[in-house]
Amino acid sequence: MNASNRPDSETREMILRTAATLFFERGYAKTKVMDIARAVGITPAALYWHFASKEDVLFEYLQGAIETFNERIREAIEGIEDPVDRLRTLAIAHTTLQLEFRDQAQAVHSLTYASAELLSALSPERTTLVNQRIRVHVDRIKEIVVAGMAAGLFHARDASTLTFAVLNVCEYSALWFRPEGALSIRDVALANGEFAVRMATGSMSPEQDGEAV
Repeated sequence: MNASNRPDSETREMILRTAATLFFERGYAKTKVMDIARAVGITPAALYWHFASKEDVLFEYLQGAIETFNERIREAIEGIEDPVDRLRTLAIAHTTLQLEFRDQAQAVHSLTYASAELLSALSPERTTLVNQRIRVHVDRIKEIVVAGMAAGLFHARDASTLTFAVLNVCEYSALWFRPEGALSIRDVALANGEFAVRMATGSMSPEQDGEAV
């Protein structure tokens, strides 16, 4: 379909995805509006019809990616009460999303952590809004950890330390995973689910896990 004949919603989505890829490959500062427009197959004027600025493109991309991520995680763990099963399911869902959307995830470093460069390109108000949405996921993990500790199921020395250990196991899979490799997305997701539970229950401490890697 010719770029000029695309529905506005499709063009807008292409702008966001294309910009995200370019931001990752070149960096935000070195990516020009002309570069994004050319890659999408539209003129800069047409891009400005959809977005008032390059910052608007970045902000909407980050907001949309994180909101979608949070909603998918919420759906995955909904109805699971046991902290062990809840943590395992969350880690599996997080890793799966991370790897299914690997290209986009790399564009912002990950689905829940935008790079310092990208966040610094936003206004303070927008940075706060993005960080608030990121915090939703962090708080969700911590709630599970605290519940597991209160029930005597998790044996971490500190809830925050375990929270970020689990988060990092899931987050950084996108940096080393290769689709053509021996492990499938499902393999990695299931392994991360077990790592998360082992760290939480004390059969593997966060420090031991880090040494193994």
